[in-house]
Amino acid sequence: MNKLRTLLINAVQQEINDENVAIFFSGGTDSLTCLFCCLELNIKPKLYTFHLEDYVSEDVKISKKVAEHFRLDIQIVSIKKNKNKLVNDIKDLVKNHDVHNKIKLQILYPFPYILEKIDEKFVITGLTADTLYGTNYHSNMTSSTEFNKLRKQAVLTDKLDGYTTLKKIVNNAEKKLVAPYRNQKVIDYFLKFSWNELNKPIQKNKSINAFNDYFEQLSVYRESSSLSINSKIVDWHQTLLSSELNKNNRNNIDDIIEDVHLNRI
Repeated sequence: MNKLRTLLINAVQQEINDENVAIFFSGGTDSLTCLFCCLELNIKPKLYTFHLEDYVSEDVKISKKVAEHFRLDIQIVSIKKNKNKLVNDIKDLVKNHDVHNKIKLQILYPFPYILEKIDEKFVITGLTADTLYGTNYHSNMTSSTEFNKLRKQAVLTDKLDGYTTLKKIVNNAEKKLVAPYRNQKVIDYFLKFSWNELNKPIQKNKSINAFNDYFEQLSVYRESSSLSINSKIVDWHQTLLSSELNKNNRNNIDDIIEDVHLNRI
């Protein structure tokens, strides 16, 4: 069996002791591989995805297609665009969960809404895959040494994807977060490869090759893209510039986050 396939399946199997499983699902490569691991373990998880109330993204359309193909239950959570609620959500994430930059804020924003709907005990996420593949860096990393340094630092400090905060949020909801791409053997596997080896000739080729039989069934492969942009969360959060949180007339969201963090509003 393919090495990465084995590692990911084992990473899921080690964390789950029954079939009461949910997946934070986008229809992208990372959440798809989490689903394929479950299917290999004869687990039929329930898929959870979301959209802002006035916009249904391509992610939702793909998620519905995947659920239909594998005959899985799916819940699509609609997040209402209420400005006062948004302000309170941001305050909560910044003050109670130590979220201090807009990227992590945008990534984590929908999860509390989804968690409200989840009854399952185990919640699987594909977070950290982008960090290991380097797809959340802005340019190809030609230096393997520098690439590994950045990846190790990102995983250690949780600088990019908000895994540590999400784990806390899930734990507070009395559920268990399962993140196969945080498994140390999986991390060690990825650190052996350069950016080009992982992302050429196609992006995230190791995952595609690992579960090629499943990807061929679906024909839903797409290059990694920001869930926050695809769902228009980025646009929604830009409205914070005209909210009560911007009493200091800031020009960017990170400065507003810092004001909230330091109680300067």
